[in-house]
Amino acid sequence: MNMEDTDLESTREFLDLWVKTYETTFGKISEIPTIGPMREKSEKMSKGLPLFFGLYSTWMDTVTDFQAISIEAMKRMNTKTISMEGKTGVENYKELYNVWMESYTETFKEFLKSGHFSSDMGKFMSNFLDVQKYSRDMLEENFLKPSNLPTKSDIDELNKELYYLKKQVKELSGKVNAVRE
Repeated sequence: MNMEDTDLESTREFLDLWVKTYETTFGKISEIPTIGPMREKSEKMSKGLPLFFGLYSTWMDTVTDFQAISIEAMKRMNTKTISMEGKTGVENYKELYNVWMESYTETFKEFLKSGHFSSDMGKFMSNFLDVQKYSRDMLEENFLKPSNLPTKSDIDELNKELYYLKKQVKELSGKVNAVRE
């Protein structure tokens, strides 16, 4: 077993251990039912921790995959450059650069076209959008509403009402013009 494989395995082992630790500690805490006058707010806030954890965990998975792809690209480059050992000169450095670019480009293209990459990006974006929605809801509820500032929901509602009013004005204008003629 070579050093690159060991480093990659240790990264994956660390990530798995970290996920298990979270699930047995904070993961359990966020499942505890809340009581008291702030029950509803506490329940909403406790739902955020698993969302943030899911996003971070998915991100770490993606980083680990890119680490594996980088190592694979490096291995491919090393295989192609064995015949160049000991040679110097501008042409050899240009050739080394071209081999490096070709190896990395091929490896990353293969990875980016794979279903694994698409699946990872889908999970990541889903988790990201969940966290974004949660953060927006918490911002509205805990800062904007108490400060009497308009929320996204308020603005969306106003835009909807404005759209319907414009539509009615246009229809009535058409009827008025039709009657005049």
